[in-house]
Amino acid sequence: MPTFEAVKKDVRERIERIHKLMASHDVDALILAGRGAPGAFGAVRYITNVNTWAGTCAAVLGAGDADPWIQTQSSYQAVWMRQETTSDAARVESSWTPWKITGARARQYAGRNRRIGGVSLEGSLTVAEHARLRGELEGYEIVDVTEAFNDLRQIKTPVEVEALREQGNILNASLDVFRQAARVGERYWDACAAAEEFVKGKGCFWGRTKMSLDQTPYTVPTPLDRRVQPDDVINFEIVYESPWGYWLEMNAVYSVGLLPAAPRKMLDAYAAAIESSAKIAKPGVTWREISANNDRVIGGFGFKVIGKHTPDGHSTGLDEMDGPNSIVGPDHVIRENVVLSFHPGTVLEDNRGFLISDNFLVTKDGAVRLSPRTAERYHLQLDG
Repeated sequence: MPTFEAVKKDVRERIERIHKLMASHDVDALILAGRGAPGAFGAVRYITNVNTWAGTCAAVLGAGDADPWIQTQSSYQAVWMRQETTSDAARVESSWTPWKITGARARQYAGRNRRIGGVSLEGSLTVAEHARLRGELEGYEIVDVTEAFNDLRQIKTPVEVEALREQGNILNASLDVFRQAARVGERYWDACAAAEEFVKGKGCFWGRTKMSLDQTPYTVPTPLDRRVQPDDVINFEIVYESPWGYWLEMNAVYSVGLLPAAPRKMLDAYAAAIESSAKIAKPGVTWREISANNDRVIGGFGFKVIGKHTPDGHSTGLDEMDGPNSIVGPDHVIRENVVLSFHPGTVLEDNRGFLISDNFLVTKDGAVRLSPRTAERYHLQLDG
């Protein structure tokens, strides 16, 4: 389990690498934007360790400066950030006009070339916020370095891998919490609440649970009063950030007693695809190759493949996706020490399929799981 001091040291080393990135793009100031929503604040957290629950926030880093400035609109949120930050807490600022302060801080660091780097500005800011920031930086060139920044943070440090493995342990245990709570006659809402209570008790903040009950891969929350029935086949999903902000996804299929033959065969096909794709997920492989492999393995079980309902996977970290997925970046080359959320997106005839998510670290010998989970735990029996 990581410690605050270990994370603090790791953030310092990340900032040193970001300074090199800034130099390579000839910028002396860097503005990073984030939004208080699941998976939308990772860039800022990467260099500060702060979280946020609402609104848009920003960080400003100067070339050679060890600590970034953090801007937020909420004074309450600022107090929380000062409690969490690995940087100088005195540099957390709150104001009803955060973009005015952000612009002023960036101008303070910008060199004679008047170039300022931007990370996630277009993806995180509203049109009005973007216009306000542009107004504060009139006469300065904003250089988008989001892609280079994301390329850097996709490669996980040992501390980050430890934090992700910790979350793998938490989510794996939460599957058993759901199993114990999802008894016949109980509300699904209560069983999901039990799993979420467990992970929140471990320090997880953002996240969700959802499921599919019709053997299609589309997991969504159930109606409030839907109750567990003896013949239900439950595809349960939990997606949560770790106590240190690292996102993982995990699914399992549940049944009362043995899984019937037809869904058992379908689950075996998806499990085999994950195992096969993990073996080929070595540095240099592309998402296109993994996607095709998933279809080939699942089709080999006699199923008719008709397309994709979701990406076959994506890199994950302080955002749910911190790099291209198999749909928007099929030719993206996977690198060593990237963490992947695997979930074969293959959809079958009649819109059938299971969403089975698992999480792997890419090594030179293939991808390895970041939890004590095994493929046998893709199906779990309910007590009844």
